[in-house]
Amino acid sequence: MSFDDRRRNVRSLLFFLTALLATVVVSFAGSFAGAADRAETVTGPRYTPTAADRALPPDPGPAGGPRIALTFDDGPSPELTPYVLDVLAAKRVPATFFVQGDHAVAHPELVRRMQAEGHVIANHAWDHRFFPDLTPQEAEVEIERTNQVLTEITGVRPTLFRYPFGHSSPAGDAALARLGMSNGIYWKWTSDRPGDFQCPGADALVDYLLTEATDQAMLLLHDAGDTVGCPPGQLEYLPRAIDALRARGMTFGVVAPSPVPSEVNRGALAAVVPR
Repeated sequence: MSFDDRRRNVRSLLFFLTALLATVVVSFAGSFAGAADRAETVTGPRYTPTAADRALPPDPGPAGGPRIALTFDDGPSPELTPYVLDVLAAKRVPATFFVQGDHAVAHPELVRRMQAEGHVIANHAWDHRFFPDLTPQEAEVEIERTNQVLTEITGVRPTLFRYPFGHSSPAGDAALARLGMSNGIYWKWTSDRPGDFQCPGADALVDYLLTEATDQAMLLLHDAGDTVGCPPGQLEYLPRAIDALRARGMTFGVVAPSPVPSEVNRGALAAVVPR
């Protein structure tokens, strides 16, 4: 079963976008003004650093080891993102967050925390629509509306874009070219191991990450969306996997634009670089 089939079985794609870009920006301005000073919202579990975490040096990875990127899609969410950020901070691991615009508006404080803690913030469209079904105008609004939101929150305009469900479209590609953004930031997933949105549990996810990890791999994870409905204990995969990957000599980096297609990540025009 393909990645798209697995995702589309658990998520409705019945979205309809009617606002033009100009009215969208005006609407956003009113929404964001009331949320700008909001304290961090947490409705899920938190991670408590261990003694081993506290003993880590500021940059605990081997300088010359194979480098991988943990990437988190669909967030932020108060259920999962605080825990993910807690773990990454305790383990001294940078990550790349592909953020949905509607979730960023709802929780700008979590986006600001991502930025403050040194992570890369990228664009994952407004509300996770299936781009092959969109008109050229709808595709551009999905991307640019999210750019506007993330720029307002962080002061930095995103340069990376990941298609929802990993499915590109000519309309989306054309919009990304006009906007000067890196296109098609895919990931490595070549095994039959289940993803986190399928709720396989912590043991299975540790196995998935260890199986897929190789130099320059961009590993697909989520901090919102379908994964919110998984049992809370599944989140234990993240600190365990980071420790196991580091024990194998892996170094953690972030996603950055690249003119050279990545053979490891389905031809993504991106590379994993140090943070």
